[in-house]
Amino acid sequence: MKRKTKEFRQFFESFYPMLCLFAQKYVQDSDVAADMVQESFIKLWKGKDDFKNQNAVKAFLYTVTRNNCLNYLKHNKIVLDYSLQAMEKDLFYRDHIIEQETYKAIHDAIEVLPSQGKRVVEMSMRGIKNPEIAERLSISVNTVKSVKANAYRLLRLRLQDVVVILMILLSI
Repeated sequence: MKRKTKEFRQFFESFYPMLCLFAQKYVQDSDVAADMVQESFIKLWKGKDDFKNQNAVKAFLYTVTRNNCLNYLKHNKIVLDYSLQAMEKDLFYRDHIIEQETYKAIHDAIEVLPSQGKRVVEMSMRGIKNPEIAERLSISVNTVKSVKANAYRLLRLRLQDVVVILMILLSI
């Protein structure tokens, strides 16, 4: 097809809508499909290919449009993958910060407990069982339980605001 402006315009106007429908099956967006088809016609117009008949031109346009759509989809997938990776990194950093701040809040709350409560809680957090704590501190197991219960009650009171903040941060 030689590049005669009037003939090209007529061909464009007759074939453009069908090619847009074809492209839309790939990209699922009519505006993007229209862009893909326009790029195909521009390539046809600028191309040096001299086609023998109209079917060859149509085949060329279908192929170029399909390739444009596939390239567009591939590019969007790369952008989406990159965005997801960035979001995962952001979530990792957010979670890491929340974890560190939680540890600090718990540590600070434990530091202000009465000394015996502090020792009992620290040993419990290291996985030491009540009988062994009682033996190490030279107190009864019931005293360990009582001290631990009082310490945990105080910790809940001191950390209740922190828990609310953490719930809000985790829901973001």
